[in-house]
This record gives sequence, structure tokens and C-alpha cells, in this order.
Amino acid sequence: MILVDIRGIKMGIEKLVEGGTYDVRLNARNPRGEGIGKIEDVVVFVKDANARIGKIHKIKITKLYRTFAYGEVVDQLNNSKYFINSGSIIL
Repeated sequence: MILVDIRGIKMGIEKLVEGGTYDVRLNARNPRGEGIGKIEDVVVFVKDANARIGKIHKIKITKLYRTFAYGEVVDQLNNSKYFINSGSIIL
């Protein structure tokens, strides 16, 4: 369920909870090296993800705010033979 305030602005999802685990595809990396993904409309910053664009990680939410959250990697999923350690794609 998505929460909406009286102005019609989305306020994040109700079912996202601190301490919960979720599967997240990392779509970008910020300058601090954190992986960036989304769970519905909530942006998730994943610390120490060794982030590779397009990689799916199982994460645990460590801190939850109204529109974004911080998480840490619990397990890597969808390990691909097409990536090398730098995150580059092998064709």
C-alpha cells in the first residue's frame, strides 16, 4: 500500500520495514561507492555492495526514512558469469 498525504504526494510504501530483507536490483553507484536501487518508490542506498550495475542483492534495511532507506548486503543473487570484479561486462 502506498501512503499519500493530503496534497497527493506519495510518501513511501507502508510495507517496507526496518530490519526487513528485500531483493533489490542496483541501478547506479554514488561517489561514496554505495549501490543505489529502488523498492517501488523508495530509493535504497546499499553500503558495501561492491555494486555492479544491474546486479541483484538481498539486502536488510538498516535505517528507514520517508522517501529513502539505507541497507546492507545479506546475500548476492543472480551471480552472472558476464561480470568481472570491476563491474565491467564481458561480451
